[in-house]
Amino acid sequence: RGKSTGEGIVEYKNKPSASAALKHCSEKCFFLDSSLRPCFVEPYTYQDNNSDGLSEKLINKKIPEFLKSRQQGPRFADQGSFEHEYGQRWKHMHEMYKQKVEALKRDMVMEEEKLEAQMEFARHEHEIEQLREQLRMREQDKDRKKAEWEMKERFVNESRERLQMQMSDQRMGFQGNNSFNNRNNSFDMMNQGGGGGGGNRNNSFGGEVRDYGHGGQKRQSRFDNHEMNQMNQQQDQQQGQQQQQQQHHQ
Repeated sequence: RGKSTGEGIVEYKNKPSASAALKHCSEKCFFLDSSLRPCFVEPYTYQDNNSDGLSEKLINKKIPEFLKSRQQGPRFADQGSFEHEYGQRWKHMHEMYKQKVEALKRDMVMEEEKLEAQMEFARHEHEIEQLREQLRMREQDKDRKKAEWEMKERFVNESRERLQMQMSDQRMGFQGNNSFNNRNNSFDMMNQGGGGGGGNRNNSFGGEVRDYGHGGQKRQSRFDNHEMNQMNQQQDQQQGQQQQQQQHHQ
């Protein structure tokens, strides 16, 4: 606090006087004190009060800096003088400062626009990458579900094939049991049947079994029907041949 801001406000009663003062101070160099830093006059624009700066009434007028600066009062420098030359240098530097500030503002605007465009492009790329990642995850989930479905389908097919094989094996086993039972029943019926048949046929077949359980009469054992038929046919053929030979001799 107490450091001068180098700025001040001058109020005019009417606008023509303010315009004339602005013109003269812009064309020439106007100094307020012994410093060769001239006044830069601009139309007033409202600015917030800063913490620096003091009113004229609050300045300590006994300090050496104040006394040195007030050795000379307000004045205009003559053309070509020492004061005018350095005043112009200050003006050029101030003008350069303004130009650089304007250029910096333009550069900042351009950089902001560039950064905004880069940000939008980066956001777009980020969204595209997120969509790609979501698509990749969906593809992986699809492949996983497809593999699960194929595994389930394979399991169902294998179960169906095993069931069909079991049913086929059971059916074949049932048929085999029926055939075996039928053969056993046939043998039982043959073994349990009564004795019969001609004596010549029985005598021509060598094997006889004596059975005394039926009134002491012997009974031949029963064999398979097919075998019995073959034996009967052979015996009939032999008897036919014998009869033909007897007729031929007569």
